[in-house]
Order: sequence, then structure tokens, then C-alpha cells
Amino acid sequence: MKTEETMKRIILSLFALVAAGVATAQEEDYSRWSVTPKAGLTVATVVGDDAQENSSSTAWAAGLEASLRPGRLLSFDFGLFYTRDRVKERGREIYKDEIFDLTVSHFHMVAERIDIPLMLGLHVLPGLTLKAGVQPSLLLSALVKGRVTGTVADMEQLTGSSFSVEDIAKLPRKPYNEDISRGFKNQMNNFDVCIPVGASYEWKNIVLDARYHFGLTNITKKNLDQDVHRRYLLLTLGYRFSL
Repeated sequence: MKTEETMKRIILSLFALVAAGVATAQEEDYSRWSVTPKAGLTVATVVGDDAQENSSSTAWAAGLEASLRPGRLLSFDFGLFYTRDRVKERGREIYKDEIFDLTVSHFHMVAERIDIPLMLGLHVLPGLTLKAGVQPSLLLSALVKGRVTGTVADMEQLTGSSFSVEDIAKLPRKPYNEDISRGFKNQMNNFDVCIPVGASYEWKNIVLDARYHFGLTNITKKNLDQDVHRRYLLLTLGYRFSL
């Protein structure tokens, strides 16, 4: 019952907000066409049955959005963004034998994409716009990065042309610390689709925009038979130029 009452309050609040927007729309000045350069941050993660345990991490995005506002209440936005997603994976991998004793940790995935958001805006109050739409994306690159730490046998201490495993085991050890990077674009789909939902607020042509993106399509290739979807929050700040 409490959940139903909460949902009713949220719905009534939204209706009240829209009604207030309709009542005040006649007082708001607007331009039919405008463009808004934007830049900001992404906070990304991946979800799904086969997604590795991970935590959100920040990266950045930048782009341009054109807006058509045929009436006071509705607008249509067409965007082109360069977006960089960064997702941290938890856990570690250990590799050990006679030569080395190494731990690989601090995994994170970095993907670069061109996002093309197509948004419908509802201007509920002067300056405040609710937005939703669809966003196809093209994958540019994908890397997995990590850090390797541990010890390795000092092979330079070996003498002679032949040696045994026991000889290697007796060698002194030296520390090993290196950052690694490996491409895995060949395992990713080049195309994916998200549903962005959010809101923006404009003050003196300065536009603050927040959107959460729900991935609809699998970001890994079909032959891998994995369920992994993209999700991320995009926060941008821009300046709107009227045309």
C-alpha cells in the first residue's frame, strides 16, 4: 500500500508540474532553432547476467546538440557526442610459477564511442525541460587496462648455456610493477542503442543537463553468448546559441 501511495504522489506531482508549465508557457520567450555545444562527465557501469562485478567510474564527453522548438511546450534535439566510458572491474588474477609470482589487479575498461541522441523535450516550467529519446552509438575503440605487480626471477644471474628448473628457483627475485593495456574491440559490437531519460535547466543561455542511459542492446558480439548492457549517467554543461 505504501508503494502504491508513493507512486500516486509521484504521478500527481508530475501532472501538477506539467500543468504549471502549460499555465506559464505563454510568458516564456524562446527561439525556434538553437545549437548548444556541451561538455561534461560520464559515470558508467555495465549490467547483465554475464557482466563482471564492477563499480562505476568517471570519464568525459563532449559534443553539440541542435534543437528545434516548433511550439512553447515541445522541442526536438539532435546531438552528436564523443563519449568515453570507464568501468572498474573488481577482483584480481594471480600467475605463479618458477620464474614469476605476479598479481594482475586494478582492471578497468575504457570504451570510446560516437553517440547520436535523438530527444523529445517537454518544457514544463521556464528553463526546466524533461527529456527522453533514443540514442544509437558507434564504437570507436575498446581497451582493458590493469596493473601487474609482484616478483620475477633475475634471469641475468644465470650462468652457462644450460640450467634446470631448480636453478631458476634458486635465483634472487626482483620486484615487478607495470601497467598493461590490451585492445578488445574485436569482442564488442560496433553498434548499440540506449534509451536516455533526464532533464535540463537553462539560465541565461547556460544549460545544465543530466541524463541516465539504459542500454537496450548487448555490447558484446553474438558469438560470445554473453548478456552485458551499457548504463551510464551523463552530466553536461553547455551554452545555447539562438539561430
